[in-house]
Amino acid sequence: MPQTNSQLLRTLATDWGYSDPLDMIEDYMFDGLMPAICKTSCGYSTEMEPDQTAGWCECCNANTVVSAQVLAGLI
Repeated sequence: MPQTNSQLLRTLATDWGYSDPLDMIEDYMFDGLMPAICKTSCGYSTEMEPDQTAGWCECCNANTVVSAQVLAGLI
């Protein structure tokens, strides 16, 4: 079963060393890049543009990576 945006956001925050996803987003809010995660079950994460909705996943070889701001519904 695919994870919800909320679950993906929590996973991403944990992967980047944050206990609260909003703390992670706040820390990256004014940077040019934002933590992002693949929407499939591969678990790949990287940094992408804050408005990224279809970034390239190096594990899946598909455009399935979404930024934290998009997952949180801020963009």
